[in-house]
Amino acid sequence: MAGTKDQLDAAKAELAKVQAELDRATARWNEAESRLDTTRAEIAGTRARIGRLEDRVRAIETRLNRRAVIAFTNGPASTIDLLLSSGSFTDFTDRLEFLGSMAQEDRDLILGQEVVREELRREHDNLLDLEERQADVAQELDAIKESIDAQLGRISDRVAELTEKYREEIAASRELAILGQTPDPDGSLQVCPVAGPNSFVDSFGWPRDGHTHQGIDLIAPFGTPVVAAHPGNVSHSSSSSGGISANVYGSGGYSFYAHLSGYSGASGSVGAGTVIGYVGSTGNAGSTNHLHFEWHPGGGAAVDPYLMLLAVC
Repeated sequence: MAGTKDQLDAAKAELAKVQAELDRATARWNEAESRLDTTRAEIAGTRARIGRLEDRVRAIETRLNRRAVIAFTNGPASTIDLLLSSGSFTDFTDRLEFLGSMAQEDRDLILGQEVVREELRREHDNLLDLEERQADVAQELDAIKESIDAQLGRISDRVAELTEKYREEIAASRELAILGQTPDPDGSLQVCPVAGPNSFVDSFGWPRDGHTHQGIDLIAPFGTPVVAAHPGNVSHSSSSSGGISANVYGSGGYSFYAHLSGYSGASGSVGAGTVIGYVGSTGNAGSTNHLHFEWHPGGGAAVDPYLMLLAVC
C-alpha cells in the first residue's frame, strides 16, 4: 500500500497542477464572456442611435424637398411680385423679413442635414469598430474553449486511469479526494453539483447580457453527471436562457441547475449526490459546456455560492 500511496500522491500533485491551469483558463473565459456581453450591448445601442439619425436625415430631406417644390412652382418672379404688391412700406418690410426668414430656414435645414450626416458617419465607424472587437473576443473565446477542453481531457483521462488501476484499493471517498471533492454533510451544499473534473471562478454579479450573473458557472466536459448538491425534491423546467434546467427544493432553500444536456431518471425526492442531469450547453450557454448553478437560501433571492462550492468541489 505504500507504493500505492506514493503513486496517488504523485497523481494528486499532477492533477492539482493541471487544475490550476484550468482555473486560469476559466477565469479568462468568464472575463471574455463579460466583455462580449458588454460589446453586444454597445452594438445594440449604436444600431439604435443609427436608426434614430437615419430617421432625422429622412425628415430633413423631406422638408428640403418640399421647400424645393414650392420654390420651383412659384419661381423667382413670384418673390418680386410678392414685394411689389405691397400696399405700404411697412407691408414691404414685413414681406422682405418673411422672405429672409424663409431663406435662413433653408440654410438651417441644410446645415442641420450636414451635421446629422456627420454624426451618422461617426456612428457607422463606431459600429464597425465594435463588430471587429466582437469578432476578436469571439475568436479569443474559441481559443480559450480549446484550451479548457484539452485540460479537462487531461484531468478526465488521468482520473479514469487511476480509478481503473486502483479500483479495488481506492474507496469512494479516496476517489473523491483525487477529484478534489470533499463532501460536507453538515453544509447547506453537501456535495459538489458536478460529479467530475470541473473549474469555476467567482463570477457572481458579473455583467451578463443586460443583467448581472446570479450564479456560478462550473465548466466541465459534456455529459459529466450533475448531482443534487443537497437533499430535496427535484423538478424540471426549460427556457431560452437556461435551456434544459432543474431545481432542487430543500429545507434550507433551493438550488438551480441550468444548461443541462439532458436529465437522468431521478424524480421527486432525491438525496445529496443523486444524479439529476448532465452537463451541456443548452439555452444561451454559448459553445462552452458548463453548469450554471444558483443557490437561493430560504427560497429567496440568489446569493453568491462561491465559498460554499469551494468547500465541496
